[in-house]
Amino acid sequence: MPSLADTPHCRRCGTCCRLGGPALHRPDLPLVTGGLLPVTALRTLRRGEYVTDNVAGGIGPAPAELVTLAPGPDGRTCRFFTPPGTCAIHADRPLECRLLFCDAPQALAAAYDRDRLSRADILGPAHPLAALCAEHETVVDLLRLANLCRLALAGDTTARDEALTLIRYDAAYRELLPAKAGVPAQAVPFYLGRSPREALPAARALLARCGLYKAGPSA
Repeated sequence: MPSLADTPHCRRCGTCCRLGGPALHRPDLPLVTGGLLPVTALRTLRRGEYVTDNVAGGIGPAPAELVTLAPGPDGRTCRFFTPPGTCAIHADRPLECRLLFCDAPQALAAAYDRDRLSRADILGPAHPLAALCAEHETVVDLLRLANLCRLALAGDTTARDEALTLIRYDAAYRELLPAKAGVPAQAVPFYLGRSPREALPAARALLARCGLYKAGPSA
């Protein structure tokens, strides 16, 4: 019979917590609806956004939308982690945290891309901001925007103008939600995801070339 030392178990060393917060799955929805994970503690990684895949390895465009725990002040470590190894919500931690064992990642690898939650799952069709989020997603499509930015960087001025228009449109939405809809600034990354400059290397390069690091509605 294997000893306890041979059985995979969490040592609460904090290694996985320092690599970022987990993506949420359908079994995690009660944590959100019950208030343990408010939208101010979440962020959306949109389809086409460049993300790090800690399971498959590498960095590339996300094939589908996913909602994760927003990081803490350092921009990466899970917001609920306190060194050296304390989790503020350990008893009610999300599914990926429950599945992950550093020495035996097979359970997480088998489940990490299944039944992931999206904004639509969390908000529901009746939420007053659901349609606004869907419209923003359609207009500021990151896959299309990334292609426009690449064309612009290659010298296509029409693509440049269109890309900058979409980036300004995105910035206007980010001003609109707190100013007109009363959305806390901390919740904007959930409702709209990260800005194009943060989400797309090509957008960041284009804005640097154009001198628009903080492109806003009037930029």
